[in-house]
Amino acid sequence: MIHLTWTELRRSNARTLAILLIAVSAVLLALDGMWRGQWLRLIYNHDSSLFVLLPLALAGGAILGRRDRRTGVHELVGATPRPRVARTVPPAAALAAAAAGAHLLIFAVATVIVAVNGSYLSVAPIAMALAGAVVLVGGTWLGLAAGRAWSSPLVPPALAVLGLVLQFSASESTPGELNRLSNLSLLAQPPGSDWEAPTAQAVFSRLALGVGFAAAGFLLTAGSSWLPRVVAVPVLAGALVAAAVLPGTTMAGRYRIDPGAERLVCSGQVCLTAAHANLMDEVAPQVRRALTLLAKLPGAPQRAVEWRSDRVWELGDSIDAAGAQRAEPDILQIDLDLGNGKPGPHLTESALLGAGTRWNGCYNGESVAQYAAGAWLLGTDDMVVYDGFGAPPGDFGAEVRQTVAKLRQLPPDEQVRRVTALRDASADCVQDLMPYLTDGVRP
Repeated sequence: MIHLTWTELRRSNARTLAILLIAVSAVLLALDGMWRGQWLRLIYNHDSSLFVLLPLALAGGAILGRRDRRTGVHELVGATPRPRVARTVPPAAALAAAAAGAHLLIFAVATVIVAVNGSYLSVAPIAMALAGAVVLVGGTWLGLAAGRAWSSPLVPPALAVLGLVLQFSASESTPGELNRLSNLSLLAQPPGSDWEAPTAQAVFSRLALGVGFAAAGFLLTAGSSWLPRVVAVPVLAGALVAAAVLPGTTMAGRYRIDPGAERLVCSGQVCLTAAHANLMDEVAPQVRRALTLLAKLPGAPQRAVEWRSDRVWELGDSIDAAGAQRAEPDILQIDLDLGNGKPGPHLTESALLGAGTRWNGCYNGESVAQYAAGAWLLGTDDMVVYDGFGAPPGDFGAEVRQTVAKLRQLPPDEQVRRVTALRDASADCVQDLMPYLTDGVRP
C-alpha cells in the first residue's frame, strides 16, 4: 500500500497540488507582514488562508477523481478483483499527504520566522494549524468523490468557485455581526489583540469540519453500495452543525486571553508583554522620555507597563474599552499603537496624554484636557498623537492650544498643581477633566 501511495504521489496531480497550496499560502502570508514577529497573529493568518486553500483542495481532489474516466480505464479498473476501498486508499492517501504536508510545511517555515523575529511562542495554538490540515485533507477527499461521480471537466473549477461562494455567503450573512452561519466561513473575525489565542471550541470546530469532510469524502469515494453513500450525508451534515455551533456567537467563543503572551518582560523601567518584547529597543527610549517628563509632577510614576486586557475584545468595543486592566498608582500604562506592526512614532506623546493617564483602564476617551496636559508636559503648544484611527479634528487642536496658553499664564507652582489635579482626577476615572485645568478645581 505504501508503494502504491508513493506511486500516486509521483504520477498523479498530488505534487502539483502541494506546490500550488504552498505558493498560494506563501503569497497570502506575504500580503500581511504583521505576523512576522507575532506568534498568535501568525496562527490567525495561517488559519485564514484556508478560505482560499480549501477551494483549491476541492478542485485538486476532483481532478484526480476524474482520472479514470478521463483516461477511459474506469471499466477496466472496476473489473479488477481488488476491493473498491483498496483502490481508493492510495490516491486518497497521496492527496492527504500533499495537502496536509503543504499546509504544515508553510506553517513550520513561518514559525521559524516568528522565532527569529519575535519574542513569544507557545504550544497550544499549534492545534489550530493541525486542525486546518485536516480540513484540507477532507476537502481533497470530497473533491475526489465529486470527480469520480461526475467526469465533466467543469467539475474542478465549479467546486472551487462553489467553495468560495458558500464561504463568502456565510461570512457576509450578517455583516458586522457574528452568528452560527458565519462560523462556517474559514475567514474568521480576527482577534482584537496580539495576546488573544484560539479557544478549544474554535479548534474543535475546525477539527469537526475537517473530520466530517474527510469521512464523508471517503465514504462517497470508497463506498461500493448505496449504504455508505447515504451515511455520508448525515456525517457531513453533523460536521457542519458542529462547526457552526461550537464557537458560539461571541468573540469570547473564538478567542481567549493567553496569559503567557501577556506576561511582562522588563528592561529597566519599561515593561512590555511577552508578545511585544521584541519591540523593546524601539519602544523603551520613547517611554523613558515620557517618564522623565512626567517627573515634573509630584508622585510621578516610576515604571511604565504596556496595557493588557482581562477579557477578549468584542465587536463594538472601542479600542480603550476592551477590558483594559486598571493601572497601579505608580505605574504609567502605555499603548504601543501597532497598527502597522511597528510601534507608533509618537509613543512619548501618547504616554503623556492626561498627564500619563490615557491608558489607565478608565475608558475616558480622548479630550482637550488630556491633550492640553500632555502638551504642557512636553513643553509645546499642541500634541501630535496618531492612534491608528485618525487625528482629532482641526478645531480640537485649536482648543488644545488655547487651553495650554491660558495654563501657562498662571504662576509655575499653580500650573503644576492643576496638571497634577487633572492627573489624579483622571486616575479616579473622572470624565470631565477640563475644570481641573481651567478653573483650578481640586480632586
